Amino acid sequence: MAEVEHLPQDVIEVMVGHSDRRVRVALGSNPHVDPVQRARLLTDPDWRVVARTLRGGRHPDGDPRPLPDEGYARFLTWVMSSRSDAGDRMLTQDEMLQEFLAARDTPSHIFRSFVRRPEPELRSMACGWWEVLPPDERRALIHDPVREVRERAARVEADVRRRLTGIDWAPVNRGSESAISCRLLARVDAERIVWGDAPAHYRYYAAGNPHLPVDLVAVLGRDPDPAVRYRVSMRPELTEGQRAGIDYRVPELEDLDDAMRYDACPAAGTPETWARSAHPGVRRIAACSGGLSGEARDRLVRDPDLGVRVLTCRHQAGVTPELLLRAYRDYRGRDRGRLTWRPGFPTRGLARFADDPDPGMRELVLRDPDAPIEVVVRLLADPERCVRTALARHPALAGERLLALLDDPELGPCAAANPALPVAVMHRILDAAGVPRVP
Repeated sequence: MAEVEHLPQDVIEVMVGHSDRRVRVALGSNPHVDPVQRARLLTDPDWRVVARTLRGGRHPDGDPRPLPDEGYARFLTWVMSSRSDAGDRMLTQDEMLQEFLAARDTPSHIFRSFVRRPEPELRSMACGWWEVLPPDERRALIHDPVREVRERAARVEADVRRRLTGIDWAPVNRGSESAISCRLLARVDAERIVWGDAPAHYRYYAAGNPHLPVDLVAVLGRDPDPAVRYRVSMRPELTEGQRAGIDYRVPELEDLDDAMRYDACPAAGTPETWARSAHPGVRRIAACSGGLSGEARDRLVRDPDLGVRVLTCRHQAGVTPELLLRAYRDYRGRDRGRLTWRPGFPTRGLARFADDPDPGMRELVLRDPDAPIEVVVRLLADPERCVRTALARHPALAGERLLALLDDPELGPCAAANPALPVAVMHRILDAAGVPRVP
């Protein structure tokens, strides 16, 4: 149940209210289930269900789909209203928050939203993301009405402004990389990074440091490494003209999430103004932002930069099926499959791609409920494993054809997940595995 792709709504309703915790865990960790449905378990009375829902399941085509923002907000309200001795919740309020912070798939903007939460405990925790908070939110924490929040904000601000000394110049040191990205550097260390014998990749991290002196920023804007120049071009204080003066190169599209990880958010303007920037990186940030108008969305989804188009399809509602399919066809990144999760991604008519030279397009035949059985059977022998395993899950397969696939070493596990598999056969497989029947 934790991997079934097409759970009917009535089955989901039964699982949400099921008395067996394991059933609810299976639903919460199923990467194929609509995140809105999974988010219903974020206030489950058993914390183990909540924890598995926060972590999600690993989708074979990429990362889990994030839960909706409203689900996280509802979860935080529930946690903050609970008590450390709350019945069978097993964990204290603080322990539940720590589990939440440790969930690696929670979007970073959810943590930053703690600044605007009514609970002072969460606003205090927001100080832990000080380096990525915009200036107005830092000021809000420094002047918070609650003394404990103000004091923590002041301590963090003083610590950030304290010059970083004793840098570990080892070629690989994650702590130093993080510090070089955000801490105030002594001039001698900053110059050593830019001009001297520090590890070369440190220049990349320094290029995004908000405290780097202007003259050294200008030097890095002419750096021989295109990744360094690109990161300088994304500094929030730059004007459009200054960005245009840098010979940057937009990152390759192997994985858009990795490419976006260190991109700064422009300090001035709004997503609407970022959407009109001449810099593709700034437009990519706009594409990931909330509050875009329909006009801005429609412009970005037809942007000349593929990254902008893909991110718009991934993050904005209302993109047409035709444009979602176009973005999928054009994009070859490792996280390509996430586009098929978007509401409105087409299904019918995809059998026309059965002979497409791109294996990813041939995989789409799985999504077409009207695909001819002869096409599905032919693709079971496709040269690419990803196509063969995908089509083994097509519901057009039935009867003896499907049962025969269960004995195939490669395709058997996928055939077992086929929704057309008879219930009696499902029971036989589970009985053989020793799984007890639930009355």
